[in-house]
Amino acid sequence: MEILLYFLLGTFSGVLAGLFGIGGGIIIIPTFFYIFAYLGFPEEILSHMVLGSSLGVIVFSSISSTFSHNTKGAVNWKLIRIVAPSIVIGSSLGGLTAGYIESSTLQGLVSLFLVVASIQLIFEFPPPSQNPKTNLAGPVIAGAGIGWLSGVFGIGGGIFSVPYFYHRGLKMMNAIGTSAACGIPIALAGSISYILIGYGNINLPENSIGYIYLPATIIVGLMSSLTAKYGVNIAHRMKQKKLRIGFAFLVMIMALNLLMR
Repeated sequence: MEILLYFLLGTFSGVLAGLFGIGGGIIIIPTFFYIFAYLGFPEEILSHMVLGSSLGVIVFSSISSTFSHNTKGAVNWKLIRIVAPSIVIGSSLGGLTAGYIESSTLQGLVSLFLVVASIQLIFEFPPPSQNPKTNLAGPVIAGAGIGWLSGVFGIGGGIFSVPYFYHRGLKMMNAIGTSAACGIPIALAGSISYILIGYGNINLPENSIGYIYLPATIIVGLMSSLTAKYGVNIAHRMKQKKLRIGFAFLVMIMALNLLMR
């Protein structure tokens, strides 16, 4: 049963990663909570195991969806080069500081932000900038914030970076493709952080490296990397408005998910 759930989770999370550039954490995290609790993981490390393993999966799905989006010319590598260093720093700090944060307060603030972002995406208020040129300060600060939040919550960051890139003036399809590429440094840096802070913990289950549970991470990760391209193909066939509204509703679901944690 456990293995079957991993295969199904990898399939669906991969499609979501390719379709919306989000990495798939929106369904990986609640499913991992259910599976890991069923497996009897100690309560004191359960959240860290879920978030670390989720980031490990997102390494696979982000690489696959980025490759597919890039073949269709939807990744803005110039912008990636600007935000990637701050994203790595932010994600590393997020993973390292996750255990020291009052999660309920942070989740409430992030949920409010996501609700506002989803409303802006649906109604385009304020309208997206018509000048996609960027200075260094804005993207660097945004990258650090996106990376930190992603490290704390164990997600790929697309739920934050897609709205940001869209309102910087990128077309929705390019915002999604560029966000998928951002998921790679976020997931890598975050995964390493969760390995380091969990290394040597006496409560770790077998087949774990730090706070990453290898059976779940490898199976779900490989399946998601195989199915991400199908999500990318669907995204590139959709009209931009439908894609934008679909993503907005996904953001709203993520906000509700954070509030109910």
